[in-house]
Amino acid sequence: MWNEIKNEIDIENLMKKYSGFHDSCIVSINYHSGAFVDDNGGMANGELLDHSIEMILHSQWNKPIELRFTGVRKCNIVGWQDNYFCDILGVYMSFHTDLLGKTCDDKLIVWADWDCFNPINYTEEKLISPNGKNCTYVIAEKLFWRIMTEN
Repeated sequence: MWNEIKNEIDIENLMKKYSGFHDSCIVSINYHSGAFVDDNGGMANGELLDHSIEMILHSQWNKPIELRFTGVRKCNIVGWQDNYFCDILGVYMSFHTDLLGKTCDDKLIVWADWDCFNPINYTEEKLISPNGKNCTYVIAEKLFWRIMTEN
């Protein structure tokens, strides 16, 4: 059963249930755009919520968890980093209403594998940073989660 993150209380409850994602790691990420070309060669772009990411994380303290983001606006995936482990010490998860410009007040969920992440202040110094400042993050319309019963 999927659980939806609708407010800050839902975020707090998930963070408590999953130990703040401490000592966890991203196992896999799948992105779906909703776009396709039909049999006649016509392009279908998909709707906003069709843009989705499914992310599976394992933890040393909890069962595996699956996160499902819909309405993905932006994502950044960091792979191998020299001299850094892939373990997550804590995550950033919050709602923002200030990411689409001053005329929009859409509420977006932001998830990052670094608890000091803030999308307002985040800038990438280099495409690949040798100092480990890059992080994996997702900015989306909605976030759902479920504890996985099997690996």
